[in-house]
Amino acid sequence: MIYHIEDRVLTAQDTVVSRASMPVAQLPEWIASVYAQVRHYLSDRGVRADGPPFARYALHEGVVDVEAGFPVLGSVVGNGRITASRLPGGPAAVTTHFGRYEDIGGAHEAVHDWLTERGLEHAGPHWEVYYTNPAAQPDTDTWSTDVVWPYRDAAGRRSPAGSGSRDRGEEA
Repeated sequence: MIYHIEDRVLTAQDTVVSRASMPVAQLPEWIASVYAQVRHYLSDRGVRADGPPFARYALHEGVVDVEAGFPVLGSVVGNGRITASRLPGGPAAVTTHFGRYEDIGGAHEAVHDWLTERGLEHAGPHWEVYYTNPAAQPDTDTWSTDVVWPYRDAAGRRSPAGSGSRDRGEEA
């Protein structure tokens, strides 16, 4: 698959999430339950999500630290299990993956390569934004997921976007 990498400057976004650390294999089941919990928490407080669900990941030694939830307008007080968080603003390399979640690795590889070619480094955990509800749309060919990697220059500065966009990857 060919991935078009966009260089964006993101605005920081308040979020409401649940966090956990687990083996990667447990992630799909955990995420499915978390979105329902966070959605219920927001609904009980009369707060609307301000965008589609996301999950932010930090991988290390076979374990993933993850936070998953929804963007919101303004800070929301948590209850211990569900908490306020924030997606960072600043420069980010972004691409869209179409298809099964199990095949998203190529999108991450394309973004990683794009950053490396420009002498840029990732700046904190990356995240995925899920535009499709698999329960409502079982046709995996229609699924759409953004892959977002915040970055900085090699000296550690959050460089402004403007490195251009480019198609990366291989034909599927």
